[in-house]
Amino acid sequence: MAGELISFGIQNLWNLLSQECELFQGVEDQVTELKRDLNLLSSFLKDADAKKHTSAVVKNCVEEIKEIIYDGEDTIETFVLEQNLGKTSGIKKSIRRLACIIPDRRRYALGIGGLSNRISKVIRDMQSFGVQQAIVDGGYKQPQGDKQREMRPRFSKDDDSDFVGLEANVKKLVGYLVDEANVQVVSITGMGGLGKTTLAKQVFNHEDVKHQFDGLSWVCVSQDFTRMNVWQKILRDLKPKEEEKKIMEMTQDTLQGELIRLLETSKSLIVLDDIWEKEDWELIKPIFPPTKGWKVLLTSRNESVAMRRNTSYINFKPECLTTEDSWTLFQRIALPMKDAAEFKIDEEKEELGKLMIKHCGGLPLAIRVLGGMLAEKYTSHDWRRLSENIGSHLVGGRTNFNDDNNNTCNYVLSLSFEELPSYLKHCFLYLAHFPDDYEINVKNLSYYWAAEGIFQPRHYDGEIIRDVGDVYIEELVRRNMVISERDVKTSRFETCHLHDMMREVCLLKAKEENFLQITSSRTSTGNSLSIVTSRRLVYQYPITLDVEKDINDPKLRSLVVVANTYMFWGGWSWMLLGSSFIRLELLRVLDIHRAKLKGGKLASSIGQLIHLRYLNLKHAEVTHIPYSLGNLKLLIYLNLVILVSGSTLVPNVLKEMQQLRYLALPKDMGRKTKLELSNLVKLETLKNFSTKNCSLEDLRGMVRLRTLTIELRKETSLETLAASIGGLKYLESLTITDLGSEMRTKEAGIVFDFVYLKTLTLKLYMPRLSKEQHFPSHLTTLYLQHCRLEEDPMPILEKLHQLKELELRRKSFSGKEMVCSSGGFPQLQKLSIKGLEEWEDWKVEESSMPVLHTLDIRDCRKLKQLPDEHLPSHLTSISLFFCCLEEDPMPTLERLVHLKELQLLFRSFSGRIMVCAGSGFPQLHKLKLSELDGLEEWIVEDGSMPQLHTLEIRRCPKLKKLPNGFPQLQNLELNELEEWEEWIVEDGSMPLLHTLRIWNCPKLKQLPDGLRFIYSLKNLTVPKRWKKRLSKGGEDYYKVQHIPSVEFY
Repeated sequence: MAGELISFGIQNLWNLLSQECELFQGVEDQVTELKRDLNLLSSFLKDADAKKHTSAVVKNCVEEIKEIIYDGEDTIETFVLEQNLGKTSGIKKSIRRLACIIPDRRRYALGIGGLSNRISKVIRDMQSFGVQQAIVDGGYKQPQGDKQREMRPRFSKDDDSDFVGLEANVKKLVGYLVDEANVQVVSITGMGGLGKTTLAKQVFNHEDVKHQFDGLSWVCVSQDFTRMNVWQKILRDLKPKEEEKKIMEMTQDTLQGELIRLLETSKSLIVLDDIWEKEDWELIKPIFPPTKGWKVLLTSRNESVAMRRNTSYINFKPECLTTEDSWTLFQRIALPMKDAAEFKIDEEKEELGKLMIKHCGGLPLAIRVLGGMLAEKYTSHDWRRLSENIGSHLVGGRTNFNDDNNNTCNYVLSLSFEELPSYLKHCFLYLAHFPDDYEINVKNLSYYWAAEGIFQPRHYDGEIIRDVGDVYIEELVRRNMVISERDVKTSRFETCHLHDMMREVCLLKAKEENFLQITSSRTSTGNSLSIVTSRRLVYQYPITLDVEKDINDPKLRSLVVVANTYMFWGGWSWMLLGSSFIRLELLRVLDIHRAKLKGGKLASSIGQLIHLRYLNLKHAEVTHIPYSLGNLKLLIYLNLVILVSGSTLVPNVLKEMQQLRYLALPKDMGRKTKLELSNLVKLETLKNFSTKNCSLEDLRGMVRLRTLTIELRKETSLETLAASIGGLKYLESLTITDLGSEMRTKEAGIVFDFVYLKTLTLKLYMPRLSKEQHFPSHLTTLYLQHCRLEEDPMPILEKLHQLKELELRRKSFSGKEMVCSSGGFPQLQKLSIKGLEEWEDWKVEESSMPVLHTLDIRDCRKLKQLPDEHLPSHLTSISLFFCCLEEDPMPTLERLVHLKELQLLFRSFSGRIMVCAGSGFPQLHKLKLSELDGLEEWIVEDGSMPQLHTLEIRRCPKLKKLPNGFPQLQNLELNELEEWEEWIVEDGSMPLLHTLRIWNCPKLKQLPDGLRFIYSLKNLTVPKRWKKRLSKGGEDYYKVQHIPSVEFY
């Protein structure tokens, strides 16, 4: 695998040496010799990678070659850049003074010659160790990939212990094969270790299947796959009486003809287990005739293997196991004696076991590995010790099913990695940058990949970076290595993440390859960085970072700061110390978002990072951008959305960055800043473009733009805007904020004639929405704000048949009534209405918004009631905030049988009594009641909300009593209920309650006695004033002694 990764680097270096040959005048001989040496290395690495060597000798050689390739890229690219910079006219004095500007051909001739000498030495070392001989004749260890594939049958043995939670899946698959005549091929796809083979075996051995088919054949394709081997195995299974020697002597044509005749005249089921590539299926399938007596069931990690756009092909994706099924499977393996009459599991072991299986993410293989390890651990102490680093144990551990210590999640899941093309290996390893449970932004990830040179020229040349990123993510998703779905509004992959086990494999492979180094303020400090030399460094959760003291590797290519999403919500930031970037001049990626810089000034030495492609200063505290930034001519991504209270000074140097694909400007640059951007014709995304600082004329040439956010000032006419952006025909997302629009009441509106436009945001004065002012037919998302529409916009908007999300924001509509008519908004899924000050009445006719699932109404204070009859029946989530409803909304809402989440917040209901009738809210899972100042009584009848598992009641100062019931409730939070005095918990109430929090309820004197019967309760948080009576020896200790965690605030 390492060899293949470096082959990718060699190709990149070769491409660099092959472009702009005239720049190498004076060093032609050295360049020619280096290219010849690269050819020799390439042939060695292809052989090494083909046989997946893992010997220490090969590993050491490959590591040395990796460093040579990296150094070669740095040397050659620096030479080319300095040549180009030296030719540039009109360079500012501050840039001209930089030491790197004047190229020294003699110095580079020596540098390139030194690379050739290092290559010659490593080749001599390989020859002296006999490595070349080993690669040719296989004299060293068995190649790793072959060894892994030989392990395959050991995971598909007949073992019913795996068969947990699969009954419904088996029934469905048997139905496809037995009952549905039009279905020919059924593929079971999913990540490694999901149990695809186990599921296929259950189907293969099912009595209905055996009765339906005359012949059955099972072929494990991944074992020495050739077309002839597979066809021979199928014929031997379907004609067991045929002499094996005769079958083995058949030519390919004879064998194919024999199978076609057999399948034409009989009903046969062929199972092809573990197909890896679409090409494998294409090789096998010529034996299947057009007649439909035969069927194929195949398993694969790659969804594209048997993907077809017709009903005869079915792709079935099993889900991971539920928590309950995971625990059942775990017990069968870790606790084989659990069914014995005298068996009783230790409570601590049970708690530790349930905690550890969460790390398995429902992956059957991981659960089996965990169970196998714990079956050999007999004490709670052993279990506790294993739980402390469970992720690495699962990936690197062993099971007790056989004596092969390679029988681990790592070896199974790594097969998927080994089968990736080299560029996708790089893409996958890059995901090791991100912490656990991190939702990775695919757009940013695409620019990381592009900046690192991971995109293949055949994919990247002339293509939009985001499009190429989507292609790569889709391939990883189809191979079930990454989890993501295309957004219904944008048709793009917006975020992605890794299954816990796949992330562990990613981290392990990244460590093996020294692909990057991860340091975290939670576990280590920057002072240890000199121990490991990696070209990429990621800081997770930093507090401070001193670029001069903490980073000791001058060859660093990538420095990225990452933090979890919740840290952004909390306003997290960190301190960047050190004023010089001089020692990091080989950086290609620098992501220091949310950094605090001393004095708010970005060091001028940033201009010496001439290799830089990616610079992210989003939400950094920077007030001055240096002129030297213009020296970064290779930048493709630049984010300057700065987090400062005043304006940010940006010099007019961005015009030098003609490779830019993504540019986000500061939101406030002051009136003195004037930028010339007409040179930036490769831009794909341009954000915060303001006519205060930029000229609309500069937009005309940016025909590649897909995303544009623009702010107009009062001196700009809409006619000028239309002329400037009218040629941007590929726009997919457009935001217009018009700060002077109320001055232009007589101007005609804009016709948004962009055929690819999907997202449109308008923040402008637009009192009339005429029929002539049409919107693009493919529009999926529309946000309106400050429009002050005088007439109901719904009759026009509901005719946008592709619209999936509509948000009417503050002051978008100034009328009193809105009507959603029958048949309107056929695809609308999410509707948000916020800050409509005059809106009083909302009518919804039958069959309007038939697929709406999310409704959010906020700060519409004159709205007194919801539509009484025709709220869309498919609603799953409703949030109401400051609506001042006078009538109890529950009788209307409880009829929504699909509703799962309901929030009534901040005066959304002003009445005294709410009643939830029996059988109401049959699917409701989460309910939050907050700041309902007038609510005094809440009545919940028996049978209401039978599926409710989370209930939160906050700041309802007049509520005196809580209802009983809630048979599925797991989480309950009660906060600031000032009049709540007594709580009675009846026997059998809340039998599944897991977490209870009580905050700031001054009149509640004690916990209810019935709490002691809720044995499921694991976490309790109560006031500190109760600590004495609830502690051991206290008068109420008996109520809580069964609860593992009791906290006092």
